[in-house]
Amino acid sequence: MAVGSNLKVVSIDDDRIQHILVKKRMQMVDPTIETISFDEPQNALEWLAENKAHLILMDLNFPELSGWELLLEIQKITETPLVILTGNISPFELQKKEEYPQVIRLLEKPISASHIEEIISQIVT
Repeated sequence: MAVGSNLKVVSIDDDRIQHILVKKRMQMVDPTIETISFDEPQNALEWLAENKAHLILMDLNFPELSGWELLLEIQKITETPLVILTGNISPFELQKKEEYPQVIRLLEKPISASHIEEIISQIVT
């Protein structure tokens, strides 16, 4: 059985290149992982309200709202484990992450295949 067999991973980022990278890295780890990508946070919220994901990967910076605001909205909908991917991790973000138990990791972009393997192992056990 593959590491993340039949897992659904939601990627929320306004940078489409990040979606391509996330999908390729997921496929490297396990071709059965389904990656659902959203560049608009509102579309992701609507999807999450109707569907089940096993993991959410999200950026912190969006034109219309902050990632922290998006995280509050996600928490109202689902308890799915969440990984924040950002271009630059600040001490503020490290501290703020602790306020959200749903956030299991805060990582710099781009995400590596080894990080994906670690995260998938963490959520499937």
